[in-house]
Amino acid sequence: MKIQTTTNLEQFQFDGRNRNINRKHVKELADSIIEYGQLQPIIVNTSMKVMEGQHRLEAIKLINKTAATPIKVKYIKKNMPISQVAQMNSHQRQWRLHDWIHYYAQSGNNHYLKLQEATELYKPLTMTALASFLHNTQSAAAHTGIIKKGHFKYEMTDEKQYILEKLLALCKIKPMFAQKSVLVAVMWLRRDPNFDAQRLFHALERNFEAILMQSGTGNWARHMLYWYNKGLRGGKLNVNDLPRHH
Repeated sequence: MKIQTTTNLEQFQFDGRNRNINRKHVKELADSIIEYGQLQPIIVNTSMKVMEGQHRLEAIKLINKTAATPIKVKYIKKNMPISQVAQMNSHQRQWRLHDWIHYYAQSGNNHYLKLQEATELYKPLTMTALASFLHNTQSAAAHTGIIKKGHFKYEMTDEKQYILEKLLALCKIKPMFAQKSVLVAVMWLRRDPNFDAQRLFHALERNFEAILMQSGTGNWARHMLYWYNKGLRGGKLNVNDLPRHH
C-alpha cells in the first residue's frame, strides 16, 4: 500500500464507534512524534474515516496548533468496512473494557447501551463485576470475552436492582463495598436457591460497623454469610456448598 502525506487534516473523519480519545496518550504521542517523527502511518478507508491511528492524528493536530511549519500526516488508504475498526485498533494500544462497551453501544447494540448507562448510574461499583452481574447468565469468568465478541446480553431484575442500590448506598459510606470481589461474592451467594438478598443487606446494615475489609471473593462470601446466618435456627447457607468458580 502506498503511504501518502498531507497537511489537510480536516479531510479525516472519525467514527463514533471508535474508542474515546485519551488526551494523556495524545500528549505522549505528540512528544514522541516531535522527537522521532511519525513512525507508523494512520489507516483510513476510502471515505477517509480513520480505521486505526486516531491518537496519532490527534497528536499531529496538537503539534500543528503551535508549529511554525505544519507537519504532514502519513496515511494509507484501504478499501475495508468501518466494522473492522475495533479489530484494527485493539492490535495497537490495548482496548480496555469500556472501549469495547463504547464501540458496541455506538454501533446501536441496545444491550451495550444499557450497560453503558448502568456503569454511570452505579459508579463507583467496578465495571467488570457489574458487567458480569448484569449479563443474563451467572458466568462471571467469561464476561471479558463475551463483551469483546459482542455477545453481552443485558438483564436487570428487581432483585438485581435492589442489590445494586444497596451496594451503592453502602459504598458511599464505606468505599470497600465498591470492590469487585464484593459484588462477585454476592453473585456467588445468589446461586443458592435459598438465598434472600433482603436478609443479607438487612444483616449488613444492622451490623455495619462490624463488617471488615476482606481479601478475595471467598473471604467476602464467608464474612457476609457469618452475619446472614446469625440468629437463624434453620435454613442456614453454607458457602462451602456453593460452586468455587465465578
